[in-house]
Amino acid sequence: MTPDRATAGFSLIEMLVSLVVLSLAAVLLAAGIGRIGLSLNLARQDDSRVETIATAQFVLRLRLANAEPVEDIQAGSGSLDFVGLDNRVDFIAEPADRAAPEALQYYRIARDPNGDLALFTVSTLDARVDFHNPATVGWVAQPLVSRTAGLEISYLGRSTYTPSLGPVWQDSWTRRSDLPMLVRIHVSFAQGDPRTWPDLVVHPRAAIPDPCPPEALSDNCRKAQAGDT
Repeated sequence: MTPDRATAGFSLIEMLVSLVVLSLAAVLLAAGIGRIGLSLNLARQDDSRVETIATAQFVLRLRLANAEPVEDIQAGSGSLDFVGLDNRVDFIAEPADRAAPEALQYYRIARDPNGDLALFTVSTLDARVDFHNPATVGWVAQPLVSRTAGLEISYLGRSTYTPSLGPVWQDSWTRRSDLPMLVRIHVSFAQGDPRTWPDLVVHPRAAIPDPCPPEALSDNCRKAQAGDT
């Protein structure tokens, strides 16, 4: 008697086909899991990059917003001890909370020789350091962003050449009797680097506001500031 096919089990060919199908399913499942893992890893890297940039901007804003209008005794003529160049800015501010109550600190925002953006600091009482030297020997560096390609800094305020025009962006701010109204920091990265730096614009709290804001409808204020009658 021939056994019923429903109770005879699988034939060899059917078992081989089933194994092939299961193997293909396993391969597809593994590939899917691999893609999910890769996506999660890329997402973590993106989150890490964004967090690094955000932390760097927070630190720079916190320090620069508290810049003190301290007179530069060496420069004289009422000049403040604030050196703003297109690739670095030096200023005096309160120490970080963890270092208080120390003396006022010199701060410098610049790129180090390795191309890393860093915040340098040193006490104003440290007589061993030449604060206005481009080198940072004796300064303590706080690395913020690694492998940057460039740093551009500009300053909003009245030009010493055309003060009647009102505030304009300038690439330097030195030997001035006031702080800039705004400081803009732009960091660039090499081509192909996925990181982005939204322009950081900081208002030093001790800056004197413009007596003739751009939205003024009359030129009387500007003429008065320029000494016109």
